[in-house]
Amino acid sequence: MSLFDAWLERRQRRALYWWQPNNGGVNVGDHLSKVIVEAMLALRDEDLLHKQDRSRRLFAIGSVLHNARDGETVWGSGINAKIPEAQHRFRALDVRAVRGPLTRQWLMDRGIPVPEVYGDPALLMPMFYSNELIGAPGKTPFVVIPHFNEAPEKYAANRDRLLLPNMKPLAFVRALLGAETVVSSSLHGVILAEAYGIPAVYLDSGNGENRFKYDDYYAGTGRASWRSGRTVEECLDIGGNGPFDLHGIQVGLRKAFPYDLW
Repeated sequence: MSLFDAWLERRQRRALYWWQPNNGGVNVGDHLSKVIVEAMLALRDEDLLHKQDRSRRLFAIGSVLHNARDGETVWGSGINAKIPEAQHRFRALDVRAVRGPLTRQWLMDRGIPVPEVYGDPALLMPMFYSNELIGAPGKTPFVVIPHFNEAPEKYAANRDRLLLPNMKPLAFVRALLGAETVVSSSLHGVILAEAYGIPAVYLDSGNGENRFKYDDYYAGTGRASWRSGRTVEECLDIGGNGPFDLHGIQVGLRKAFPYDLW
C-alpha cells in the first residue's frame, strides 16, 4: 500500500468501521462493508470522506458491534455472541437497521431503541454488481467455503471445490457464481450465495463461531427455522434453506441508509 493509500484509508476509517486481519489482508464479508457503503453513497454523489462528523463511525456489515462507541450509527451490523457482554461498552447508539431480530432484542434489552428493519447489507450486492456485470466461470456442482479462521487443509477432500474468503468481493462473487450449490462455514458465503439466488447451506464444521449470528441472519430474512449440515455431504443433501423476500429486504435497507450523516 502506498503512503497516499494508507493516508486515505485512515481517513475513511474515521467515517466507517470495517474489520481487517492484523496482516492487512482481506476477509470478504468484512471488506464488503466498505464496498456496499461506498456504492450507496455513490447514488448521491457522496463518498466516505464527506461524512459530516467523522468522530462517530458507521457500522454496516459484520458481527462487530462490540467495537462501537457511544453515539455511533448502525446500519445492518450484528452482535457477536462469543464476545463477552462487558466488552460492549456503549450505552447509546443511533440504530437505523440491524442484521436480524436477535441483535435487535439484545440491544433493546440494554435500553437502546432499534427499528424493525432487518437485513445484512451484503444482500444489496446484486443491485450494484449484477451477474452479467461480474461474469462467471463455467458451472460447477458446488463450492465449499471455509470460515476465515479455518485452515484450508481441513477440507482436503474437497480441495478442488474450495473458495477461500480471503478475496475481495468482486473476485469472490465471480467464483461463487459458477456454483450450483454453496456449502459454507462462512456466514457471508451463505449470504452472498443467497443474494445471487444460489442455494446455500451452512456447514457447521466446528469453526469456533457461535450460532447466534447465523440464527440472527436467517430470522432477519423471515426464516425462523433453517437447516445446517455437519459434513459437506449432509449440506449437499439438504440443498438449501428456501426462498425469502430478498427484494423487500433490499428496499428496507436502502430506505434506512443514513444519508443524513453526509
